[in-house]
This record gives sequence, structure tokens and C-alpha cells, in this order.
Amino acid sequence: MNFSCETIINENEKLKLTDLDKSCLNIFDYLKLHHNINFLQIDIKKNDNIQNLFLCAETIEDYLVNTLEFKQNCDTTIIFHFLSENQDDFEAVKTHLDAIKMSLLIFSQSLFNKYMEKTLNQLSLIDHLTGSYNRCYLDNYAGNLLSISNREQKKIAFIKVGIDQFRAVIDEFDYEVGDKVLKALASTLKENVRESDIVIKISDDEFLVILQNIINENNAILISQKLINNFSKKEVMINEQTKQTLMKTICGGISIYPDNATTVDEIIKKSDIALYEARNRGRSQVFMFSEEDTNKIDFF
Repeated sequence: MNFSCETIINENEKLKLTDLDKSCLNIFDYLKLHHNINFLQIDIKKNDNIQNLFLCAETIEDYLVNTLEFKQNCDTTIIFHFLSENQDDFEAVKTHLDAIKMSLLIFSQSLFNKYMEKTLNQLSLIDHLTGSYNRCYLDNYAGNLLSISNREQKKIAFIKVGIDQFRAVIDEFDYEVGDKVLKALASTLKENVRESDIVIKISDDEFLVILQNIINENNAILISQKLINNFSKKEVMINEQTKQTLMKTICGGISIYPDNATTVDEIIKKSDIALYEARNRGRSQVFMFSEEDTNKIDFF
């Protein structure tokens, strides 16, 4: 075994021990060290969709580009773009492409495996119907949010959102229409909160909206009312031919961390209690959890 092959094999073993982002960076470091590649772009092409995995460069249009592609299966290709600032560098890279190809033929397979691992991991945390996070995400990552809140001494609002009379939609129409309502609600929730906030589908007809770094409980109430008002205007198409639409309403129950509870289970339980009270008060209602009011709630 010559030095070149041994180096490639050893580097590939390192890739197997890292995540996708680190693997891309390791490949770039290897190419820079052994092939004088100073600027690199790595893409993955699946059918006609191209996703960037790594980029070390400024504006892409300013570079001359050599490209190598490595097909992984019938519809997926890993693409390496070697970017050069001038013609001399471009030609120099071009003369080394055969040697570079030998290493990337192996590295690309490991990179694809890392990409699939990340994709499968994300899918396990995503509700397939609405594209929102699911209960698994909540169980695994909500604790981290509380730790960050403690460190930064900022509050988090948990808004439990439920669709009013959702069972009636299923009974009158069918589950396909119910799915359309759930998708419309998920879309409304995501469109009306910040990117830093989190939308989670936690049961058949309920979502949890986590608002990070809120100023006070009034801020959470205003956002909840905004969600309720905007969803009440959302039209769900029932029949394309007749143009029949359905409009639904939601209620929201709010609890505040750390004011109302200090653990994930407790804070979610109290937002659930708040939603119960909101629904008792009618459609399109918001209720802020409080120990005093909750003691008056009759659950039976």
C-alpha cells in the first residue's frame, strides 16, 4: 500500500466518526493540504433539486470552476466545485483532477452516508403530515431550551393550541379534510412566529408553540391572539369543483417558564390545563395559566 492510498483510507476513517458538517470541513482541509484547493463548494443533487452542503468562498460568480460529480444512486449525486481566483490556479487544479478524483470517489460515499444519517434523523423529529416538529423533538430538545433560558435569565412561553370541535370535521367530512385543516393550522402558526420560535405537533389536533425570550406574559397573549385571529381567516378548500371552503377556529392555553413551572413536564401540563380552560370559555379563546384560577377549574 503506497502512502497516497494509506492517507486516503485513514482520512476516510476519520469521516466515519464525524457528523455531516464536520465531514465536509475535513474534506476541505484534506484537499487544501494535499492538492492546494483554497476554495470549495460541495452540493448534493437529488433528482432536480440541489442542496448546498459546504461553501468556502465569497461570491461564486467571481471564480473559475472545475467540477467533479460522483453518483451515489439512481437519483442522487455528490458534486464538488473547485473554485479558482485566476486562470493559472484554474489550470493547476485541472491538472490534478485525476488524483483528486481518486480520493473523492471514496470520500463522497462516506459523505453521502452522513447526509442520509442526518436526513433520517431529521425525519424522525418531523411530523410527516404538517412538516412541524413532533413529540420526539420535544422530548429530546425542550430541556436544552430551559437550560438556555436559565443561563440567559429570559422567559419562555408555551402556547398549547387546539382546534375547536375538530372531531366534528372528521364526522361531517373525512380524515382527508381533517388533514387539510391540520396543514393549514401548522402553516399559520409557522408564518406568524419568529424563526427562533418552535412549532410542534404533539397530538392528533393539538400543537405546541414555544416562544423563546419573551418580554412578559402580555407579549405571549398578544401573539396567541394573533395566531387565533389569523387562523380564523384561513380558508380550507373542501371541494375543488364546487369551491366549497371550511373555516375553523382555535383556542390557546399559555404557561410561562420559569414563572409557572421549572420542568418540561410541569410547564406542558400547565399549558394543557390553560387550554382546557380556554376551551371551556368558548371558541377562539386564550387563557393564561395561574394557580389561583386553576384551583377553580372543574375538570369533571
